[in-house]
Amino acid sequence: MKNLLISIADKILLRRRALIEAVNDELKNIVQIEIPDIVHSVTL
Repeated sequence: MKNLLISIADKILLRRRALIEAVNDELKNIVQIEIPDIVHSVTL
């Protein structure tokens, strides 16, 4: 029974980690898109 509970806990943590990584990737993509715009407007 203990192994089953650990397995369920691990599955929950893996799902949570996958969600966090997906959000983090999206934020990185947004920053990469916005930074060149900022640099371009500063150099003008």
